[in-house]
Amino acid sequence: MSRSSLIVVLTLCGICGCGGGPNDAPQTAPVSGVVRVNGEPVARPIVTFYPEKGPSGIGVGNEEGAFTVKTNGRNGAPLGKCKVTVVGGNDASGEIPPADGNEMTLLEKPRLNAKYANQDTTDLIVDVTEEGNGDLQLDLDN
Repeated sequence: MSRSSLIVVLTLCGICGCGGGPNDAPQTAPVSGVVRVNGEPVARPIVTFYPEKGPSGIGVGNEEGAFTVKTNGRNGAPLGKCKVTVVGGNDASGEIPPADGNEMTLLEKPRLNAKYANQDTTDLIVDVTEEGNGDLQLDLDN
């Protein structure tokens, strides 16, 4: 390929770009809330919002079950109806308890109902509005 052909190709690539700019980003709105099972907060849940199309939004909760959703690194979840999955909720610290001759208990509370871990089986649906959903209460059964 000649040098002038290479320059033309590189110029066209620069003009056309690769997409994915700010105008291609999905519309999002702020979403935060708390995950609970039987009224008790779920420690460190991972909450995922699956819109009908486009990228998913994900929130990682704290010890009290509070989470904030981000989509593509930006605060907010995609607008519209989203199926919501929740995984985690392990109350153990992740550390191995000391071997003191007694039976070890790694989970203080039962794990979350498995239906919440899969977008095909979850019954959680949130309609994310332009105003946002800043006080969601995700009350799960076990």
